[in-house]
Amino acid sequence: MRRIFNYIPTFLAAGLIMYLSLLREPHFQLPPMPIPYIDKWVHLVMYVILSAILSGDLLRDRVRPSIVLAIAIAVSAIYGGAIELLQEYCFPPRTGEWLDWAADIAGATTGALMVQASRYCIRK
Repeated sequence: MRRIFNYIPTFLAAGLIMYLSLLREPHFQLPPMPIPYIDKWVHLVMYVILSAILSGDLLRDRVRPSIVLAIAIAVSAIYGGAIELLQEYCFPPRTGEWLDWAADIAGATTGALMVQASRYCIRK
């Protein structure tokens, strides 16, 4: 039971991502953004953060660094896919998109690699 407390930051990040992803559309409309595919960039950043936090929590829990990369990417990517399915089938008018999931996977990979690279640089 004590080990589960090591992952509280990951649970908080995952909960915030779920809340933001499943939130119904606001009653007001934002003006169009001049940045193309801004929603994909938001997905990428959210999953960079989630994967980096999960990687840090795994390292703090003394999981072997060679396994941390695979676990962080897999868990974050599966979580992103599950949220896309929930959006598509359970939370209209939200829709799941393949490109959103691709951005989730890219963010998960980037976040895990950033933690591994920073860990390598710190050790040198």
